[in-house]
Amino acid sequence: MGSIVSGTEINGSLLDGNNQMNLMANQSCIKDEYYAVRNNVLLVDYSHYGIARVIGEDAWLLLNYMISADLSSIRDEQLLYGLFLDDLGKIISDLYVACDDESYLLVSEWLTGDALSKMVNDVIEKKRHEGEHYKIETVKSLNSEWGMLCVEGPYSWELLSEIFGLDIIGLPFHEHMHINTELILMRAGKHGEFCYHLLGEKVELDDAWGQILKLTDKYDLKTSSLSYLQDVRLENPCWDPDILNMYTRCPIELQMQWVVSYDKEEFIGLEAIKEKLKSGATKRVIGAKIISDNGDKLFTGNKVLFHEKEIGIVINIGFSRALGQYIARLLIEDKYAYADIDSYIIKSDDVTVEIVTSSIPFIYNLSLMISPIEHSYVDRTRALSFIE
Repeated sequence: MGSIVSGTEINGSLLDGNNQMNLMANQSCIKDEYYAVRNNVLLVDYSHYGIARVIGEDAWLLLNYMISADLSSIRDEQLLYGLFLDDLGKIISDLYVACDDESYLLVSEWLTGDALSKMVNDVIEKKRHEGEHYKIETVKSLNSEWGMLCVEGPYSWELLSEIFGLDIIGLPFHEHMHINTELILMRAGKHGEFCYHLLGEKVELDDAWGQILKLTDKYDLKTSSLSYLQDVRLENPCWDPDILNMYTRCPIELQMQWVVSYDKEEFIGLEAIKEKLKSGATKRVIGAKIISDNGDKLFTGNKVLFHEKEIGIVINIGFSRALGQYIARLLIEDKYAYADIDSYIIKSDDVTVEIVTSSIPFIYNLSLMISPIEHSYVDRTRALSFIE
């Protein structure tokens, strides 16, 4: 359900990878990619994201009904992060909604532009059968024409300001701007870093890719395939159906209720979510740091125990380069889901390992300490110390 970055298949859909971006995307090793996104700048082809445009007098009403967040909270050139839920209140996908003049752009990592368009049209048709008619002029997938680049890392703002001007530095989180009328630059990101998404026609993105590569040496820029996501999303978890679908799709259990606007009059899945909130979640996701050896012998599906009582399961585990230790996400019984508890263990067939529970995200990103007014990667006298 996406495109390729380095000639490999992503999510089961192999699209044309014979452009400048894709041919150059997988030149760095995974370790280099990781340290680039954590320390300076990483450039990635994000054309696996689905993009669709919705235009019409009732576009706001329609989309506000379809997503969990409140679309009335944004105006032109702003973004909203939200969820598509099903009637049972389970997550179908997350997405960004961008208010762009008199239209809305839907941008999703897990749904193609065609799938996004179909979802919108299906709701229009369903509502028509119920006697409600939305005035919608256009619902169009843009993936045949458009792609997306991601420029991510603590000094990505500095690199992009050299190419597109100083307005980049002042662009707030979850807002976007037009670049030379040809491209849209969104400041977004799921990994706690400064992050910018460039959307537009593929020929324009090829040109932008080339401009960015000219600054490679100046910013120690690395290019990457999507492989870097495994490491950064271990430390800064986000919605990932490949990891979560087999365990839970409930926003409350996933601690994602901040994406749900409970005071909205109506949206798909609202009643189910309210009922879940009223009855209470029986389990929740929480982090864990492995404090004894043998973290490399643990796997997803291992049991979490408290005094020999099974209280949960490991849903993701791996080695954090930033912390220098193994970390995990657990789905455990609600009454045990608290941070800084050191009396639980994880047990596999081979080992029993001590842990301490942790809040999520696991790390305090360098980007959170960077100020464009005070810091610079180019001027090393104004650069913060990096993760080694």
